[in-house]
Amino acid sequence: MSAPLRQIAYENFKNRLFDRTLIPGRFLSQRELCDILESPMGAVREALKRLEAEGLINILPQRGVQITDINLSLINEAFQFRLLIEQEAARKMAGSPNRAELAELRERTQNIRSRAERADASDQTYLKDGLEVDLALHDMLVAHFDNSLISGTHRIIQDRVRLIRSNKNYTTSRLVDAMSEHLAIIDALLATDENAAVAALKSHLTTSWRRALGHEDLSS
Repeated sequence: MSAPLRQIAYENFKNRLFDRTLIPGRFLSQRELCDILESPMGAVREALKRLEAEGLINILPQRGVQITDINLSLINEAFQFRLLIEQEAARKMAGSPNRAELAELRERTQNIRSRAERADASDQTYLKDGLEVDLALHDMLVAHFDNSLISGTHRIIQDRVRLIRSNKNYTTSRLVDAMSEHLAIIDALLATDENAAVAALKSHLTTSWRRALGHEDLSS
């Protein structure tokens, strides 16, 4: 069965947002969005209600739709939430890790790091694949709560983080570092070392937060 048109419009919007077809802060009419999303007006209007509830747009009467801009508040709120939820998730998972899932994710993470270290000009897919592997660890952590409310809210926050990241130059060197940080988290979880897992996760998220704020020099 095909997906409802409103769901297709919703997914198309997020894809266009993360590939920077839709720029944060930009104003558009609903008709322009119909053209960009290749969706009918009714489906777009339904999708916009959900997108506004998730904080990705603002619907302004007589002015159209504004893509949520990236500002200090957006960045800080997203990473504060992630630190709060994901540290507790790491504690929970360290007590009863799914070793098979973690081992499989570790292999994928190591593979991405190796591809990025080679920086093969003929392989330009590792940045996209790296994002998928990156998200997989954080989603796996939160899924361990087995709480649909937490998982749903975390998904919304993850979309905001993807929006933030899409407007930064995610370099090969940063991907190598991020995958190394992920491996440290995974290894601590496999060792059921709660303190090490939480410390590694906190270090990883703090580094990402500082980078999102433009604090590239992490030595200070």
